[in-house]
Amino acid sequence: MNTLNAADVTLEDHTTALNEVSFLMDIFAATIDNIMGGATAPVGRIAGREMARKLPINLDNPALEDVIEVLAARMKGGFAFSLEGSGEDRELIFDRCALRDVCALRGLQTGTALCHLFHSYFDGVVNELICRPVKTDIISCDGPQCRLKIRVQ
Repeated sequence: MNTLNAADVTLEDHTTALNEVSFLMDIFAATIDNIMGGATAPVGRIAGREMARKLPINLDNPALEDVIEVLAARMKGGFAFSLEGSGEDRELIFDRCALRDVCALRGLQTGTALCHLFHSYFDGVVNELICRPVKTDIISCDGPQCRLKIRVQ
């Protein structure tokens, strides 16, 4: 049994862990994409709804803005995102995304299988919290920012 103290963990340990987790995420997303023939959205949504049920969040009849604000605060360790616009023209803007770092590390193009799986997962989380179907579509995912059109039914 390894009894490492947090003070004993080095930058090299963190780098090794990031490489391993990035590899696993890449393989996981690619495998699901291959098995599902590119139709990974249902897998991501189901996982997202299941995760949302386990979150210690209690919102009374929340609006999309409320849910995005709560999730942004909860996910701030790896993501920075916000909602812009109103009505049918709402966009979800990711200024920081841990998955962009994973894609860069693995040499993956952003906006492909891993991103689609994550955004379907995110849709599922939001769907469960507002009790309405949610769908995001990637508008652009290049450079330091990803923009997604977000629709609520």
